[in-house]
Amino acid sequence: MNRSAFIRAGRRCALAVSAAAVVCAGTLVPAASAQEPAESTARELGVSVSRETSTPEEIRAFWTPERVQKALDNPMTPPTAAAAAPAKASGDASRKGANEIVASAPAVGPAAGGPGATRAAFGDAATAVANKAAADIAVSQPVPMTSVYPMNLVGKLFIYDEQGKELSTCSAAVINTRTKSTIWTAAHCVHKGDNSGQAGFHKKLMFRPAYNKGQTPWGDWTVTAKYAPVGYTEQGDSLESDFAAAELAPLAPYGKIVDAMGGFGYSFGSADHPEAVTAGYPGEGYKRTDLDAERMMACYGNAEDNANFNPFDNRIKMDCDMGKGSSGGPMAVQSSTSGIQIIGANSHYLADATTNQRINDDLLSSEHGVRAANVIDAVNAGA
Repeated sequence: MNRSAFIRAGRRCALAVSAAAVVCAGTLVPAASAQEPAESTARELGVSVSRETSTPEEIRAFWTPERVQKALDNPMTPPTAAAAAPAKASGDASRKGANEIVASAPAVGPAAGGPGATRAAFGDAATAVANKAAADIAVSQPVPMTSVYPMNLVGKLFIYDEQGKELSTCSAAVINTRTKSTIWTAAHCVHKGDNSGQAGFHKKLMFRPAYNKGQTPWGDWTVTAKYAPVGYTEQGDSLESDFAAAELAPLAPYGKIVDAMGGFGYSFGSADHPEAVTAGYPGEGYKRTDLDAERMMACYGNAEDNANFNPFDNRIKMDCDMGKGSSGGPMAVQSSTSGIQIIGANSHYLADATTNQRINDDLLSSEHGVRAANVIDAVNAGA
């Protein structure tokens, strides 16, 4: 039985055949709205959901050239963290399934004649990055062929912090879910992480796949809903909960983004992967002065468990100098059977406890295990 079916089977309440009522423990109560069953599932899974109140047309109108430029000039600063996660009680439920694959889905290719349908092999992009970097693969390099599959699935996410009246950008990638309309990013790209719950979600998000130096070859896709773990929205936890999904409205003439452009698969649960790639739009980096958040950059190498001898720290680590602006970009691997799969999302780097300055070129993703799988399940519940 898959995880979603198991969750459904374990519920005590059953929907009545009639849409007029729900039977729960023998009590007749009014029927929920169409969205409420999915949001009830999200709550059970420990996932916060925020639905956008502006229409796609209003969001695109909001992002004037002046606001776009302000956002480009202010790439999102990632959180920082200590080198090792603090020890936790041995019964911590978040450890279930650690370093085992708990959720996966294959990649999907683009539709014939769809955006970027002239494919470039994932390995070609990875090899080009590795060859340019020579011995120092951790030095991020420009990604070739950004407008074609598969690297056109990575893009810039434009963000409005309504509370702080601040405009900024992150990175994100199209991911294959049942809705065929999802992108995967960091939770701090969709929420303030200040324990504010629903009030902390950012607004008017817009995704530009394959963005490159002001060029937006595949249009402006607007976000209709954000999904993030309560561990982030109510606790600001960057170690285990800094990842999120966002749903996109269909865009003419393409329709749903995965149906048109394809989408990365995902494989959640293991921190150790050889030959991984991470990509994003950094505006700065460790010992770098040449990054401007206008180009897609990437690093290539092993993805590793951040602390092999600490069972309570399964963050994913790659050697990569990318900094602010690269948040939410995918860490991904090539599977011989399932195509390109996301294993993590760029989240944070290590900082000196006194100065808060970055101490090395380690780039970390929050652990992608049960909690990440729960976010996917919450999205799928609304399909």
